[in-house]
Amino acid sequence: MVIHQCFISWSGEAWSLPAGSCPYPIALIIRNQERSKGRMMPLINPITQPADDGEIEAFKAWAKYPVPDDYLAFLREHNGGYLIGDDPCFYNSDDQSVASVSAFPRISERIDKCMSKMFEKYFDFFKVAFQTEDLRGNYFAPDNYIKIANDAQHEHILMDLKTGRIFGFDDEAEEELETTEDFLEACLFLADSFDSFFSQIVDEDPDS
Repeated sequence: MVIHQCFISWSGEAWSLPAGSCPYPIALIIRNQERSKGRMMPLINPITQPADDGEIEAFKAWAKYPVPDDYLAFLREHNGGYLIGDDPCFYNSDDQSVASVSAFPRISERIDKCMSKMFEKYFDFFKVAFQTEDLRGNYFAPDNYIKIANDAQHEHILMDLKTGRIFGFDDEAEEELETTEDFLEACLFLADSFDSFFSQIVDEDPDS
């Protein structure tokens, strides 16, 4: 099997080069140079093989709401993985760091798709459905919100399946949550879509 390193431009063009001895397929997003001033998104170290059509269909059935195409395309390439970098963060349109992003959970149910023995014992935990159900049970998240990424601290990155918008939620909120309305008020808007969110994750301070 030949492993390639895939480079995807802001415009969506992609090309690949042999990755030599690299043990993982790695994707790198290169942002618009004028906006990013040369900043680059951190690498994704995958822990699970890409989601296949059967897993995508099972995930869509579990979600109950239409899942945005941009997120499904991401799952077909990166079915869970950790970001590699010094301090990967999501920056808003004002170039302010809003959320640290450490990992994306997977949707696969099959442990044989795990690419690292180190993560097999955490396989059930590191799943979109498992982490979403935890938020619904403990913090009253509505059923149209799913968890799509982890913060490095106590923040959860969520997607509203009704709108495709991305939100952040801090589980160390000062006030105890008692209703879904409380949960929604505690959420911080991040981006209009998954693609927008994903493209604004960088590994350096904008001013550096």
